Amino acid sequence: MNSSKSDVDSKASWKVLVGCCLVALFGVTALYGSTFGLFLIPMEQHLHWSRAQIAFSMTLVTIIGPLSMPLVGWVIDNLPLRPLVLWGVLLQSVNFAAFGMMNGNVLFYYLLCVALMFTATGASLLTLAKLVQQWFDASLGKGLGILFAATAVGSVIHPPWVGYVLTHWGWRDAFFAMGLMSLLLGGAAALLLIREREPEQPARAGVNVTRGGSGSSMLGFLKSPTWWALAWWNLFFGFAIGAIMMHFAALLQGRGLSLAQAAAMLSVMGVGGFSGNLLAGWLIDRFPATWLARGFVLAPLGAVVLLYFGHGLAAAAIAALMLGLFSSGDHALGAFLARRYFPAEAFGRASATQMMAATLGGGVSPWISGLVYDATHSYDASLMMAGVAFVLATIAAWRLPKVGEQVSQEASDDEVTAPAAKAGGVAAASSTTQ
Repeated sequence: MNSSKSDVDSKASWKVLVGCCLVALFGVTALYGSTFGLFLIPMEQHLHWSRAQIAFSMTLVTIIGPLSMPLVGWVIDNLPLRPLVLWGVLLQSVNFAAFGMMNGNVLFYYLLCVALMFTATGASLLTLAKLVQQWFDASLGKGLGILFAATAVGSVIHPPWVGYVLTHWGWRDAFFAMGLMSLLLGGAAALLLIREREPEQPARAGVNVTRGGSGSSMLGFLKSPTWWALAWWNLFFGFAIGAIMMHFAALLQGRGLSLAQAAAMLSVMGVGGFSGNLLAGWLIDRFPATWLARGFVLAPLGAVVLLYFGHGLAAAAIAALMLGLFSSGDHALGAFLARRYFPAEAFGRASATQMMAATLGGGVSPWISGLVYDATHSYDASLMMAGVAFVLATIAAWRLPKVGEQVSQEASDDEVTAPAAKAGGVAAASSTTQ
């Protein structure tokens, strides 16, 4: 399609963003990620699997997922995005429905989880974020914040109705309903609202400087200290969140809350996530994102402490709100930092390789928490483990350089092109907004 510089941050941009948000609202992260904890006990009871076996699905995805991430990033950077989204919605919907046909064979469950990792790629947040960064520049932080807030809206609206279906019809019908919603509502949004923009040149000078200093290949990323600092931040943050989020509903039920109350707390967490992503998007456009990466780790750490020492519905509600408010904003921050540290044309690869770290941390910790629970019948040790991981994430965040400093330090690298070098002064001058 023909596009011009004036398309950026235009009405057309916001229309595409609405479409991306609706696809995300009925995607895997919002539908399955926010309700996974509600399926733990029903699947344990009806399929006779332990919680560690069920949670191991996340670890299995973690083992296989990182191997595919560079390929996924390359696909997103080089293939048309709209067809990817359309096919992704269709395939993930079929995959959801297939979960409802599981029998007692846990290997079949693992196979479906691995399949979901691939079928959902086309309509993943990574693909949608790539679309958003095509259409936004001055309001990129706001656009990414709104996109990730859409998944938080899913965390608000999906747990109650999934919990209701689980209670009245069972877990199989809940999976069938999830597949139907993904197909009809997510598919309609992708078909009617999403389109691509072929950017001519970056609207802001200096944005596309190769700030990692080592190119946009996997080997180049591995040579970049900035990439590693961001990777450690994603790894520890993902580990801490995974240790809590996937078991949050079961943890609360083990402390005396009913299934309905646990589902309501997931919705409270979703409200916090929605607000946190919007807040992060607003702050990203106005303050250094590296500062925010440091600050947004501290509140979830406080929530872990509250969960460890506190009991009752009030403590659960406050912890859920804090976890949602300050842990969800890291998604927008992570995508924004990948966009600012690395070239726009390598956004998919930069984000995908960073997602390797987040997937590794977030995939291993639910399984470890399940093992800990099976051994001790308590989540106390898991909470302590999450607290330590949050502290390590804070340390990693302090190692992230300011974008302007990064450009000035590495401006002599061979990867920086002549036009980018000319724009270096502009990039440094605008670093306070990055």
